[in-house]
Amino acid sequence: MGKLQDKTIIVTGASSGFGEAIAIACAAEGARVSLVARRAELLEKVAAAARAKGGEALVCPADVSDDAQIHAAIERTRAAFGPIDVLVNNAGTNIPQRSITDTSAAHWRELMDINLTSAYVFTRAVLPEMKARGDGLIVNLASRAGMFPSIGAGVAYSASKIGMEALNAVTNEEGNARGVRACLFNPGAGNTPIIDRRPVKFSQEQKMKMIQPEDIAATVVFIAGLPPRVNIDLVSMLPTQS
Repeated sequence: MGKLQDKTIIVTGASSGFGEAIAIACAAEGARVSLVARRAELLEKVAAAARAKGGEALVCPADVSDDAQIHAAIERTRAAFGPIDVLVNNAGTNIPQRSITDTSAAHWRELMDINLTSAYVFTRAVLPEMKARGDGLIVNLASRAGMFPSIGAGVAYSASKIGMEALNAVTNEEGNARGVRACLFNPGAGNTPIIDRRPVKFSQEQKMKMIQPEDIAATVVFIAGLPPRVNIDLVSMLPTQS
């Protein structure tokens, strides 16, 4: 029996990076994982890897900036696996334009829709069933940029991650009394495809010193495997070497 045996877990942004690693690690612990991202062909590869670990996997292609596609993915997950036990709001992106001057209103809205509004829509959709059941966990993958906003991270990206902090806090305020927990997970620099969008490029040696996807995945599995009486509301993670 794995730590997450028979739990139904939705992972957004599951086609690469942190989301891919989280989905595979949860499947290895016996979870039924629903994989949400835009590119079906990449999700199919992740699903195959998850099934090879012994878990069940459902491919749910969806653009998380579209509310209707989010709700369709959730309903498809419920139909296949039943009620949602864990939601991992991992979907996120960034843009090369980081300053206020260089960031257009369209860029700002794009990042807010993907990084923050999608997490809100997913949360709003699953929170009632979790509260009614008296159990549930939402993990919000944010960033250290939410704690220390900067031009380096970008004005829009930083703002979206600060918003995740507010969403997480209110989720706990609404949900804790009904057995629902929310965890804000703020990693520092991570070796994922999004790191290549920074204006300054990193060498492979530098990337290997960063937080790796498997580090994030192991932490999510740990959090999700804790008893319902325990709520880790904040995790901050940094690379040991910079």
